Amino acid sequence: MRTQHGKILYKVLGVIAGLVFLGFGFQERSELSNIKKHGEKSVVEPISGYQEFKQSGSSTYTAEFHFTTADGRQMVVKRSFPEEVLEDFKAGRPVEIFYMPRDPSTFVFARVEGSWTLVGIGAGLAVVALLLG
Repeated sequence: MRTQHGKILYKVLGVIAGLVFLGFGFQERSELSNIKKHGEKSVVEPISGYQEFKQSGSSTYTAEFHFTTADGRQMVVKRSFPEEVLEDFKAGRPVEIFYMPRDPSTFVFARVEGSWTLVGIGAGLAVVALLLG
């Protein structure tokens, strides 16, 4: 009897964890899409330097970004950025962003697409919990 309760508990917890990952994944994709759809476009100035943080075989980059909003405000925002944008900065190519007019410090890089990673992990976790739990 205890074993049966344990299996049900693991199944329920696995499905809940999977749904949490799914939720965060879809929220991240939705926010990115919303900023691109309703945001203003600008180009960040070339960065003078960046910091790289390595962890578990992957790298995260952080830099200070300077750009001008459509109404002329000069923005300086420090934040992380994806590796695919790093190549553009190194090559001296312009890097486009979309920012929210009411809060220009909230911006996304035009080249960055929403990741399906969290959605995939969540779906996989829920399916495995249901099948093996």
